[in-house]
Amino acid sequence: MINPLETIEAKKRGRELDGSAIADLVAGFTTGIVPEYQMAAFLMATWFRGMTPRETADLTGAMLRSGEQLDTSRLSGPTADKHSTGGVGDKVSLLLAPLAAACGLKVPMLSGRGLGHTGGTLDKLEAIPGYDIRLGNDAFLDIVERVGCAIIGQGPTIAPADGRIYALRDVTGTVDCVPLITASIMSKKLAAGPRTIVIDLKTGSGAFMRDLEQARLLARALVDVGRSYGRRMAVVFSDMDQPLGVAIGHANETLEAFAALRPGGRSRAPQDLVELTEQLTADMVRVAGLEATPESALAQVRAVWDDGRALAVLLDWVSAQGGRLEPGRDDFGLQSAPSVAEFTAAHEGWLQEVDCREIGLALADLGAARRRVDDALDLSAGLDYLVRVGDRVERGQPLLRVACRDRGRAVAAIERLARAVTVGREPVPARPLILGRLE
Repeated sequence: MINPLETIEAKKRGRELDGSAIADLVAGFTTGIVPEYQMAAFLMATWFRGMTPRETADLTGAMLRSGEQLDTSRLSGPTADKHSTGGVGDKVSLLLAPLAAACGLKVPMLSGRGLGHTGGTLDKLEAIPGYDIRLGNDAFLDIVERVGCAIIGQGPTIAPADGRIYALRDVTGTVDCVPLITASIMSKKLAAGPRTIVIDLKTGSGAFMRDLEQARLLARALVDVGRSYGRRMAVVFSDMDQPLGVAIGHANETLEAFAALRPGGRSRAPQDLVELTEQLTADMVRVAGLEATPESALAQVRAVWDDGRALAVLLDWVSAQGGRLEPGRDDFGLQSAPSVAEFTAAHEGWLQEVDCREIGLALADLGAARRRVDDALDLSAGLDYLVRVGDRVERGQPLLRVACRDRGRAVAAIERLARAVTVGREPVPARPLILGRLE
C-alpha cells in the first residue's frame, strides 16, 4: 500500500496522482486503515487543487469497486437510468420510470432520501402502503426484467466508500468540489449497471448548484467519467429557482405524479412537470438507441403516456414491490393531511421571485423534511405551490397552501413562506425551465 501521507503531499502540491495511489487511499479509508484525519486532509487538498479528468475517473472507479455492482447483463432490453441533483417538488422519477419502461427500456433505479430542503424519491414511495424499498439484488432485477422498472434504496453494499467519504465531506467543508461530487454521483450510478445515464442537473435557489457555470463544469465531468466507463451520457440543465409542479411533500407529490399518468393526465398535470419529464424520458429513449431523433423519441414518450401503457406499467411496478394502490379512487388510496392554512398575496402585482430553498425548508417546519438523517417524517404533510414566477396575482389570492395535522406547525411554515415569496408592482418574465443540454 502506498503511504497515504505521500498521496496527500502530492495532491497538496498540485501533482497528478496515479490510479494506484488513489485506489490505495480509498481502500485504506474504507477498511479503516487510513484514519479520518488523513482522508480529511486529502479531501481539502483536492478541494483546493482539483483533479484532472483521469484522476476523477480513477477516484470514481476506486469508490465503485469498494462494494457490489449489479449485473444488468441478464436484462433483455437496453438499460437506462436518470439521476437528479435534487430539488423541491421533484417527483419526476415516479413518472419517468414507468414511461421509459413502456417505451422499451429496462430501468433499474437506486434512489435516496431527502435531506435539508431537497426531497427524496424513497420518502415519496414510502407514502405507498406496503411498498418495499429493501429488495435484494436478484429480486430487484427480476422485477425490472418482468415489469420494466423498479426503484429501491441504495444499500450499504453499493459504493460504501462513497457513504463514508460523503459523511466526512459534510463536516470538513468539502462538499462543493466538482471532482468529489462527480465521483460520488457516478460511483453509485455505475454500480447500478445501466448503460445509458441521463442527468437532470438543477440550478437555482432550490438546487445544490446555484450557479449555471459551475453546473456546466460538473456536467462536463459527469459526462467524461461516464464515457470513460463505456456509458452513454446526456445532461439536461433545469431551473430550480421555484418548485417543480404544484405538490411539495411526499404523499401529495406521489399522488400528483401518479395522477398525471391517468387518461388525459398529460394535459391536466402541471405543465412544467410534464415538460421536464417528457424531455428527460425522451433523452433516455434516444441516447439508448431506441429512437433516432429527439422528435421521434418525444412522440414515443407521448404515445405511451396518452394510451395508458405507462399507467399499466406503474401499477404493475408498484404491486411487484408490495405497494397497495387503489387506482379506482381519486387519491389512489394515499393518505394526505387536510389543508389547514393558506399564504395569500398582501397586494396585487406579479410574483417576481421565490426563495425555493426556504419553501423546501418549510416542509421541515411541518415535520415532512429532515434536518438530520435520522429524523422521522410525517409523509402526509405538504404544501401546494399555486402560482409561478411571472404570474399576475390579486390581493388576497392564495399563493401557497399548507396541509398538516398540526396547526402550530402550519403557522410556523406560513411565517417562513411569507419571507420566501416576493410580489412586486412590476411584471417579470416567466422563467424558462430547460436551461440547456450537454452530451
